[in-house]
Amino acid sequence: MKEWLSEYGYLLFVLAGVCVVAAVIFFFAVRAYSNHNALFKAQEAEMKRLLALKEKYMYFTEEILSSADEGEILEGVALSYQLRLQKTEDPEKAFELLNEEKQRLYVLDVFCADADVRNFFSENGKIVKDRILPALDMIGMEDFSLRLREIYDMYDENNEKISFSESKLEDMNVYISDRDILTRIKAEGAKYIKNNFSAVKN
Repeated sequence: MKEWLSEYGYLLFVLAGVCVVAAVIFFFAVRAYSNHNALFKAQEAEMKRLLALKEKYMYFTEEILSSADEGEILEGVALSYQLRLQKTEDPEKAFELLNEEKQRLYVLDVFCADADVRNFFSENGKIVKDRILPALDMIGMEDFSLRLREIYDMYDENNEKISFSESKLEDMNVYISDRDILTRIKAEGAKYIKNNFSAVKN
């Protein structure tokens, strides 16, 4: 035994090393699977949620709105517009044919979905960005509209008076989060929709 250990003892260290590596690989594999499984379940839940919204709001009525959750009405109504726009050959042109109320509600939902001013102003076209301030004014959020104007002006290529500032973007996102602005937009949007049904219905 001593002779074997003296000649092949290093194999025990190799085996121990292999076991450690295998254990590490197994750990990361399990964690990766767990993360993938959690992501899949989250995506599946989101798809089911959107499908339920589609079925509920595709042909929404005053009765549906009266019993609906305040936090989902803006998204549901905007989704009904989006689904109809997607069926057209030119969604952008079809969007411009919507009345102002529908356009603005749609833009408010986009703003809430992006949940970040950088994303909203960087990833959306002029047709969307130009309507966010009037949309906020429409639902009675002039205070936030005035505050957001500085960010809007930062992304205006024709406005050379205001320089781009990352810190202002970060400050605005903190302001939105601390004051729960997105929840307020949804609540005020829902109230507007209920009070102006004839203008916003499909």
